[in-house]
Amino acid sequence: MLNRRGLLAIIPLLVLNSSISGCGGNSRSTYLPAAGKARESLTTALTAWKSGSTHGPIASSKPVINVFDLRWTQGKKLESFAILEEMKNTEQPQFKVRMQFAGEPEQTNVYLVIGIDPLQIFRDEDYARMQSM
Repeated sequence: MLNRRGLLAIIPLLVLNSSISGCGGNSRSTYLPAAGKARESLTTALTAWKSGSTHGPIASSKPVINVFDLRWTQGKKLESFAILEEMKNTEQPQFKVRMQFAGEPEQTNVYLVIGIDPLQIFRDEDYARMQSM
């Protein structure tokens, strides 16, 4: 169940999703960063999480980065991460990431990167949850 803070974090997703889904007639490529910029932004976001930054927009980055991972919102401590690979044949840049959280077994997650300014980074499970709302 989403708490209020988690729900507030998802509201911009709904707006972004409607603009990406075809409203306004713009090409989807207008909303997709280059793979190199997407990887760099994901590294910046995960480094901020690992460094103990609180969840929220990473305004020190240009462009601003918004991260949608409910685990960060819930206060999970990221101890380490490694971007393993860029996934091929996907609509938007996606990366497989190995992650270690405090007190948990190592896990692998997939992150999607959408947008130009700001950039939106989603864990695939959170993105799927948002799509089913």
